[in-house]
This record gives sequence, structure tokens and C-alpha cells, in this order.
Amino acid sequence: MTHARPAILFVDHEQDTLQRLRQLLQGEAWECHFVSSAAEAMKYLQKHRVDMVVSDTQTADMDGHQLFAEIHKLYPGIVRIYLSSYANQDNVIKALAEGYCQQIIPKPWIDQELKEILRSAIRQSHQQKKHSLAFQALINSIPLLPALPESYSNVRACIVGDEVNIEKMADYISQDVAISSILLHWANSALFGQRFQVDTIKKAIIVLGTDIVENLILSESVNRTIAAKLPEIKGFDFGQFKKHSMATAVLSRLLIKSLHPTDFVHHDRAFVAGLLHDLGKLAAASFFPMQFETAIEFAKNRKLPLTEAEMATYGTQHAELGGFLAEWWALPPFIVNAICWHHQPHLTSIDQDVVAAAHVANLLSYQFHYGSNGDTCLRGIADNYREKFYLSEEANEILRAKTDQTISALAQ
Repeated sequence: MTHARPAILFVDHEQDTLQRLRQLLQGEAWECHFVSSAAEAMKYLQKHRVDMVVSDTQTADMDGHQLFAEIHKLYPGIVRIYLSSYANQDNVIKALAEGYCQQIIPKPWIDQELKEILRSAIRQSHQQKKHSLAFQALINSIPLLPALPESYSNVRACIVGDEVNIEKMADYISQDVAISSILLHWANSALFGQRFQVDTIKKAIIVLGTDIVENLILSESVNRTIAAKLPEIKGFDFGQFKKHSMATAVLSRLLIKSLHPTDFVHHDRAFVAGLLHDLGKLAAASFFPMQFETAIEFAKNRKLPLTEAEMATYGTQHAELGGFLAEWWALPPFIVNAICWHHQPHLTSIDQDVVAAAHVANLLSYQFHYGSNGDTCLRGIADNYREKFYLSEEANEILRAKTDQTISALAQ
């Protein structure tokens, strides 16, 4: 089976610009088409599949803002990028603010930079095709998807193949007091079985393992970035969100140990899956605060699960949104699956035990009153999962006590 090559439509009234683009991109694995007016662009879109439109802010016959508004309305799955020498122009600012345009490439451009932006946008378009039109429209209303946190990328750079430069990683982490404190707290928690105090970042990395270190840094970086600009959302408390995520991570690790007592890879993956399972709620709260608040209120009034209220409100739900963001960042597949399917673990085809652990841990975390996060209609745990993880009233009390112990220690 052959897949169609990504298609990009360039719109610019300057023929010299179009010619330079033709020459620059002729070796790329894209179908590139070039027109000089908005009318030509709209006519072309009626007859051809296009993944992305790159347009000047002013075409020969229409303002670029109007063109992108029209494309956004009729073809919500198409990624839209400005190519302009007027980054501060009113229509550029308006298009970004309203989600009609996702990025701006400045004129004159840097060849390699332009190619990288296009590659990244094509990747976004490809991922969107897996989802519904409603989802594509929602994603394309976001002015700019967030980049993978630099702190996570820097730590990842310390890992080459199977080799880990622990000294370099520890040196980098030590420069951030808040992240250092978080790692030391987790490394000294009973969850990781420490009998001796962990008092250096290097020891913390060894105790926790690089997978957990990477993703604790990812979680903290995302939380820090989003918390700084998160609007007030009725029914969603960021502090409770963090507590719920930590409790779910603890419970997920404890649950997986009942299935795989000596499989430390499973233990670590379950912890990470629990920690990041609700990434989509942060995305919804950040990108669509008004719709997210409406969905929370709808769920409360109708006594519905939040996921159902989200689907009714804006055509998708936080698990799908979080999974898309995790794919966009190229996070490991087990994380993507845990985020996507933590409400429906039976639908995942890989990492089934890890996803199931995150699912049950999420529900137990609510039962133990670790944050509501907008979920006001709490669901019970299905019998097959109770049996799978040997859950009983006595087992639940043990899990609750261990979670309380860990979360209390982290809060000190």
C-alpha cells in the first residue's frame, strides 16, 4: 500500500518568491503547488487534497487573514502558515490570536529553518488525520502547539543509545533548584524502597532510573509552563490536579508490582503512565479554558463522566487531546497509549498491563480523594480489573495507606 505524499500549497503574489520556493523544495518528498492569488488557492482546494497552505499576509486579491479564515472554516484539517516580512502587521497578530494561522515564517527566510518548520507542520497534519474533523478543527484553533520542554530535551540529550552520562545529567538538573528538590523527594520516598538518605542528584538518578527522572522533569516543566498562564477555571484546581497525578503515579506503580513483582521496567513505566495520564486536561485547560469549564459544568449538572461532557461540548475529550500532544512530542508509545486509553484500557493493543494499572490507579486516586480534576461523576472499578490486581477492601486500605505515606512525605 502506497501513501500519498504530503501536499503543500504556496500562495504568494510575488513570482520571484514562488520561484525561489520551487528551487529550494524540489528535492523534498512533498507535492508542492504554487498559486499567486486567493481565488486560485480556493479553486485548487476544491479539487485537490492539501495538507498545508503557506501564504503571504497579502495576496493579489484578498487579505491573508480573510483567506485563512475561509480555509479554517471550510477545511479545518489543513495546517495554515504565514510567510511574511510583516510579523507585527495587524492581520498577522489577529490571525494568530484567533487560531486562523499556526505559525509565521519570516521573509527573508533561512532555508534550513523554513524546511524544518514545514517538516514539523507536516507531521502535525499527519497526526491530525488520525482524528475526527471536529478534533482537527479544535487543534487548528490553537495558535501554536507547545514545544517539547527544553529541560526534558536537555536531559534526553544525556542518553545516547544504551549509554547514560549521569555526571552531565546530574550537573544539568542541579542548576534547577525546584526540579532538584522534586527528584530528591521522590528518591527518598518509601515507594522506591530507600533505607538510606539520598542526598545528591547523582544518587537520585541512580535510585529512580533515567526513565522516571526524564518524565518527572517533563511533568514538572509542563506544569510550570502551563501554571504560569493558566486562567481561573471553575471546577478545576491546579494544585489538586498535581496531587491527583502524583497519587495516580504511586498507585499505578504499586498495582503493577502485584502482577510483575520483579519487573522493574514495568514498575517504572506504570509510574510514568500514572504521572502523565491526564496531560490532556492541562492541554484543555490551557488551550480551551472556556470550553473546558463549560464541559466541567455540564458534567456536574447532568451527572455525566467528564469525557462524555467534553464530547458533547467540543467534540473530543482530554484523553484524545493528551494523546495527540504526546504523539506530537514523540514521547514513547507506552506513554501515548496510557494517556489515550486510561479510560478504556481494553482498547489498547500494546502495554496492556501498564495501561490497565494507570486506569485502575486513576479511579482509586479519586476514591481516595486525591483531586477531582473536573470529574464529578466518579466511576467504579470493573470486576475484571478488581480480580486482575487482587483488589479487596483490605488491599485497598493498604494501597491507601502507602499512597498517603508517599504523598505526605512529598508535601513536606
